[in-house]
Amino acid sequence: MSEQNRLVFEKMMAALNEKDINAMEALIDDDFVDNDAMPGMPPGKAGMVGMMQMFVSAFSDLHIVVDQYISEGDLVAAIMTTSGTQSGEFMSMPPSGKKFSIREIHVAKIVNGKVIEHWGLGNDMSMMQQLGAIPE
Repeated sequence: MSEQNRLVFEKMMAALNEKDINAMEALIDDDFVDNDAMPGMPPGKAGMVGMMQMFVSAFSDLHIVVDQYISEGDLVAAIMTTSGTQSGEFMSMPPSGKKFSIREIHVAKIVNGKVIEHWGLGNDMSMMQQLGAIPE
């Protein structure tokens, strides 16, 4: 089961790299819970989809590389590098043309081929510094 769940997570990352929000959304359960939702986003599936739409709109070259997967039972953890160039508005910031690259760790609980719960930790401070939103 853990191998099948890892493949679901891989499909989600591939959908994000392809900017295919519909494919990503199809992998999220309707009762999805995001334990680390972005402030200002609605709860659940709508918030995760909205956040990902915001990212692919703001960073036309958004790219995620999963450096390591760890999967056991219904949990999949991924250590990844996320990068992009701000080509659109992001969190009320006008396009800066600046690049960012950060490391993140995400854990997803996957049941019956759908992500039902998420925990995540990214280096948001470094991202905002690289985009020029806050001083280094």
